[in-house]
Amino acid sequence: MTLSAEKSSEVMSRAETGQLLLLAAWFGLAAGLVEGAGLLWFQRVNWANWGRIAHVSLPIIWIAPLWDLLLFALAGLGIALLALVVPRLPARRFAIFLFVAMTAYDWLALVGRLMHWSCLILSLGLATVVVRAFGKHRTWFLRFWKTTLPWLAAVWALACVGIAGSTRFAENAALSKLPPAQAGTPNVVVIVVDTLRADHLSCYGYERPTSPQTDAIATQGVLFENAISPSSWTLPSHASLLTGRYSYEHGADDVKPPSGRALDERYPTLAEAFSGHGYRTGAFSANFIYFSRDLGLGRGFLHFEDYFHSAFDSFSRTLYGREFSRLFVPTGKVRRFMVRLGFRGIDELQPNSAQSWFVRKRASEVNRETLNWIDRDSTRPFFAFLNYFDTHRPYGTPPGYPRKFVQLDAHALFLQEISTSSPDKTAIAYDESVGYVDDQIGALLNALKQRGLDGRTLLIVTSDHGDLLGEHGLYGHKNTLYRPLIRVPLIFWQPGRVPAGVRVQRPVSNVLLAATLADLLGWKDAGAFPGPSLRAWWNSTPPPSSWPDPLSEISQFKDEWPTFPSRYGAMTSLITPQYHFMTHEKYGTELYDWTRDPAESVDLAKTPPGQALAHSLASEVRSIKAHPR
Repeated sequence: MTLSAEKSSEVMSRAETGQLLLLAAWFGLAAGLVEGAGLLWFQRVNWANWGRIAHVSLPIIWIAPLWDLLLFALAGLGIALLALVVPRLPARRFAIFLFVAMTAYDWLALVGRLMHWSCLILSLGLATVVVRAFGKHRTWFLRFWKTTLPWLAAVWALACVGIAGSTRFAENAALSKLPPAQAGTPNVVVIVVDTLRADHLSCYGYERPTSPQTDAIATQGVLFENAISPSSWTLPSHASLLTGRYSYEHGADDVKPPSGRALDERYPTLAEAFSGHGYRTGAFSANFIYFSRDLGLGRGFLHFEDYFHSAFDSFSRTLYGREFSRLFVPTGKVRRFMVRLGFRGIDELQPNSAQSWFVRKRASEVNRETLNWIDRDSTRPFFAFLNYFDTHRPYGTPPGYPRKFVQLDAHALFLQEISTSSPDKTAIAYDESVGYVDDQIGALLNALKQRGLDGRTLLIVTSDHGDLLGEHGLYGHKNTLYRPLIRVPLIFWQPGRVPAGVRVQRPVSNVLLAATLADLLGWKDAGAFPGPSLRAWWNSTPPPSSWPDPLSEISQFKDEWPTFPSRYGAMTSLITPQYHFMTHEKYGTELYDWTRDPAESVDLAKTPPGQALAHSLASEVRSIKAHPR
């Protein structure tokens, strides 16, 4: 070969590589733009499977094209390298076949109603048809891809700038319209530790020292020893905390068709009330399945951070990110080796599970988001509502985090190999999670102190529900209403505003949080949240002689395990100062003397005196539900 021929071959190789990258860019952007819109749309269509799908919000419109662009570009470079090794490879036709197949698979799998193999077979068939058409109309196809690529790039750029810019613009515009806040009004921080049962905190009498930071907060504030959540799972409990209403009132007991929302606008929310009193309002969620803006729980929050907390999380919410985590997330030593190499984020994926796409947002990240938001503006008081998710299954601390109680294998904890066959080890894994969350609560309070905000910040620590660790032969939550599921921590802390060392034994509902905050802050419109205010327990002498018995509820869930009672009917619970009454619409009633039988092992509803008392408490439940507050 002559020198001029070698130069010509080199020029042709570069030109072909450039053409491959042009095709990769076109297909990557086209696939991603349709994917982003499709993910938004089909999560509404698939509302019945809300708990099993990866959720997204509006930024996916520009995030999906970005990741698809990178993925298709890598594929294009791979084909170019392969062509150097295999000179006879028809690189352009091969690239078109691969890109069409990838794009078609992406779009077909979006629906969530087709099997993976069906999507693959259909996409390969479509790719074959397009390649044949390309062979007959090569010039037209190449001109079309070249001339339309700038338009696709422009649409993507507008999505990037428009979505991110409009979000910040809307927040700033809402801030400018807030009324002035009352002088001296305190900041308010509410921490909801998802799935935290009270009896695993040392300040509630637990034998392991799981919560030294929370213990210190409790000794400087007011602790309610028998705070009861309004439900045994996240969605209705969060709706109750934000509205001050029970599930039978607000109706947010599941995701509703066709909008895919849960909480409607019947009742005002705490965030709306704080905004109306001049507060900046921000929510920071690690449970972005059931505490998200999408579900209507963002009403009143000027700022809401749920999805896309990291690059790996944003990737895992794209179609190919889900497929990667479903098929290729490694386990065991390979997983740990990849973490050591720097693949941070893969350590937070659940391998080989129905939700393998899931990337856990740790409490430390929630703290970081919260503090960054707090630091943006020091001219107004703030209301920050935090959701920590670390005590939710799968239990365990972040990789490399020091263990406090036992040296269990981190990977075993993550995969829950210490499962139902070993309740003691399950409890230890749970306690490790509790200890980690406790550290993060202390870290957040220390950060507020460093900013000089602790003296003018009211802090509340509570939970949305607990978790069963083998009691009654059950694990998890959303399945029944035994006390480990509904007894949650509730602590109020602000030196100078809240007295120190007060412990309240009377059962109360944390649904009264909204009414209590309105009372503590002296709002004249406090009636928007039905009381009574919990402040009566530390600000009245003598304490209240009567008090409403806390109610808890769950609806029927047909998608739960066959052994779960909630699969077969709705349940309601009522806690009195001595008894715990539960009624199931199919299985009847249960009654326990929780003061003498805290394990709820003897069902008094089977005794004649217990039957009479159960009948009386059932009448009380009917009366409560017949008269919404």
